Amino acid sequence: MSELYFPSLSPNNDEGDGPSSTAELQGALCGLLCLNSEASRTEWHKSLFEDFNPDEDEVLDLTALFDDTIQALNSLDFNLQLELPDDDAPIASRILAMVNWCHGLIYGLGTSGLTDDTELSEDSKEYISDVINISQIDVEATDESDTDANFEELVEYLRMGLFLLYGELQPIDPTDAQTEH
Repeated sequence: MSELYFPSLSPNNDEGDGPSSTAELQGALCGLLCLNSEASRTEWHKSLFEDFNPDEDEVLDLTALFDDTIQALNSLDFNLQLELPDDDAPIASRILAMVNWCHGLIYGLGTSGLTDDTELSEDSKEYISDVINISQIDVEATDESDTDANFEELVEYLRMGLFLLYGELQPIDPTDAQTEH
């Protein structure tokens, strides 16, 4: 699925505590946007990762990732796609990317100000709890017989739960709606 490539996220670059993958990066962005829909589209990554130093080309891709993600989160079509490997990738690599996306989401929510005192519905609390549990999956201990259907169900749950959380933390203000005359 991912068309974006960030050389600074390669395994050979072990500098700092920045994101480890595009999936984690997108998850962190989603967490940020849940609490701050007014984040800077060109510098959003700086509010999350101090030690992530993208080059000029990567900044363009980061801006594209931001634009695609905010547009998808605000879409009535619920068309956000998680930055995970394609379906033909080994299931273990897809599970690892999903775990990284969950790490990123939790990190982005926490870094952006979500606390135990943040008022959330029971559904949103359950979703965050589930994301934490998914983020703790031991990829090496997963059974290779895990089916694509189970994986796809989890990904769909993560996607739709994100829309629930985003809608709760960034509700649409009906006074902002523009009407056509």
